Amino acid sequence: MFDLLLQLLGLGLLLGGVSWGYEQWIRPHTHLSLAGRGLLLLVILTGMGGLIGSPFWWLDEPRSFSWDLPPLAGRMLASAGWAFMVASWLALKRPTYGRIRLLLLLLFIYLAPLVVAMFVFHLDRFDFAAPITYAFIIIAGGMSVTTVGYLIWQPKLLVDEPPVVPAPPLTRYWLTAVALLTTLWGIALCATDAGPWAWVWVWPGDWLTSQLIGVMLLALGVGAWYGQKAADTAVVMLAMLTTYGVGIAVASLWHGLVGKPIPVSYLIAFSVLALGSAIVYKQSTISPQPK
Repeated sequence: MFDLLLQLLGLGLLLGGVSWGYEQWIRPHTHLSLAGRGLLLLVILTGMGGLIGSPFWWLDEPRSFSWDLPPLAGRMLASAGWAFMVASWLALKRPTYGRIRLLLLLLFIYLAPLVVAMFVFHLDRFDFAAPITYAFIIIAGGMSVTTVGYLIWQPKLLVDEPPVVPAPPLTRYWLTAVALLTTLWGIALCATDAGPWAWVWVWPGDWLTSQLIGVMLLALGVGAWYGQKAADTAVVMLAMLTTYGVGIAVASLWHGLVGKPIPVSYLIAFSVLALGSAIVYKQSTISPQPK
């Protein structure tokens, strides 16, 4: 009974957050079509899901996710949630076509492969007696389908869409490098849970968890490649990368504080990602931006 009450509390917080977001970012804009309102609602749901779920995932609360995650993976999931929260907030703050499309691409790459992998390979990992399992399947599956629809037909949200300004050269070079490295790392984690290098595959025997982390890296890779094309989207991607990099670095150190081996490769790689992205972000915001 306590488990059910805790999960109902989480659902209530999510619905309350989405309702607040609706009042902030949708209701004031009377020009929006029904499809446009639905699109912004999807962005709000993404941000609120990350904001509300991440503290529980970080603290390794077993009733907050649909399968039992290793503590390090739970904190990495929390980092992904906070990164999506930042990207969603920036998209809501300035809902240009490019920013919204960036978020749709990130969501699709993050959710769709994971949902497919769950049903094809990993149904035995789920406890179908737990309500959180059904909530996860409905939300992840529903958001995946909705995202595909909006990628095919994306409604216009701004009355006057600002002109597209190319990202500065340094920003393009950095995001292109990030896209290449995170995509390769993500493919490696999604393909198998046990490869030749222990510093890459840190969850041997747990392919589903490896894929959970891998799809985030794939999403970052696709997002970085798309984001480097314009200054408007590059800023969002750099903020997201900084947030995720800091989260993974802290999660790696936290693992050591609780007496577990620190994943040094993840600590170094994502510290560099966070620092580099923060520096490039600062330079990008100094450059002239469209108003």
